[in-house]
Amino acid sequence: MSERSCEYADIFRNVARSRTSAPSTSSPAGSKAKDAPPSDAANANSSSHPEDPPVNMLHIRLIHHFMTEIRALFSDTVGTSMLLPGVMDACLSSPYVMNEALALSALHMSITRPAERDFYRHHAAQLQTHALTMLNSMDLQLNQETCVPLFLFSGVLNMHILCDALTFRDNDDFEQFLDHLARGFRLCHGIRAITGSSWVMLRESALKPIILDGEAQFESRSKLSHPESAKLLESIEKAKLGPSLTATYRKAIEALQAAVHIHSHENVGDSISKITAWPVLMPPEYIDLLMPRRPEALVVLTHYAVSLHFRRDIWVFGDGGRFLIESINQYLGPGWAEWLEWPMRVLNETGR
Repeated sequence: MSERSCEYADIFRNVARSRTSAPSTSSPAGSKAKDAPPSDAANANSSSHPEDPPVNMLHIRLIHHFMTEIRALFSDTVGTSMLLPGVMDACLSSPYVMNEALALSALHMSITRPAERDFYRHHAAQLQTHALTMLNSMDLQLNQETCVPLFLFSGVLNMHILCDALTFRDNDDFEQFLDHLARGFRLCHGIRAITGSSWVMLRESALKPIILDGEAQFESRSKLSHPESAKLLESIEKAKLGPSLTATYRKAIEALQAAVHIHSHENVGDSISKITAWPVLMPPEYIDLLMPRRPEALVVLTHYAVSLHFRRDIWVFGDGGRFLIESINQYLGPGWAEWLEWPMRVLNETGR
C-alpha cells in the first residue's frame, strides 16, 4: 500500500473513531446471527438456541426509500445497473455498501421531514460510521467480485459527504464549514485511491456500461473547454506561483470541466455524476492548499460552487453553492474581486 493510501486508511479510522464515542442505536444492516446447526430435534427446541432478531422496521423503511426515491438521483445507466442480479448480489453480500445506502436514505429523510430532522440525521451518521468501520476492518483484496460493490459505495459516499457538508452548516460558520468540506474531499479521494487500480476489472464487470459512459463523458471535457476556466488558469499563471503550485491548480481546473458545463435542464443523475466526480478527480495536493485557505485554491472552489448553484434545485446541493461563493467573496475581500467576477456575476444573474 502506498504512503498516500495509508494516509487515507488513517482518515477512515479517524472518522469512525470520532463517531463511536456515543452509543449506537442503529445496528449494522448486514449483521448476522451465528446460529449453530442443531444436532437433534431436542436441540432445535432448546432455549439455548438463539432466536432470529426482530425485523428492524427503520432499516426496512430506509431501504424502501432508497429504492423508490434515492436511486433516481443516479444517472439512468447507474440506476438501471443497480437492479441487475449480479450487481444486487454483490451489494447484498457487502454490508458496508448496504449501510452506506441506508445512511444516504436517512440523510435525505432528515431534509424532507423537518420534524424528524435530528432523528434521521443521527441515524445517517451512525450508519455511515458502521459502513466506514466495516470497510476499514476488511482485508479487502480488489478482484472481479469486490470491485463492483466498492465502486458503487464510492458513488453513494461521495453524494452523502457533499450533502452533509453543504446542507448542514452549523451557524453558517465559514471556517468550520470549509474544514468539514475539505475533510470530506479527502475521504472521497481516499476511496478513489483504493478503487483506482480496479478500473480494468470494472470495464469487464456488470458495470461496464457505466464505466464506458463515464470515460466518454469525462474524456470529452478533459481540456480547458470552458472560457472562464481558461481565464482562471491564465490568472494563476500570471501570478507566478511556481511550477508545482501552478501544476496542481491546472489539474484541479481540468478535473472541473465536466461540472462547469452542466445546465439546469439536463438529467438530474447526469448533473450529480459530474458534480460529485470533482472531489474524486482533483489532485490531492489541491486539498493541501485548500486547508490553509490559499486564496487561489478558494477561487477555484468558487468555480466549482457555480455548478452547485446551477443545480440548487437538487436536494443534495441546496443553497450550498451560493453560500460558498458569497462566503469566499467576503473572506478574500475587494482585492480579489477581479478573480471572483464570474462566480459573483452568476449569482447576480440567476438570483436565488
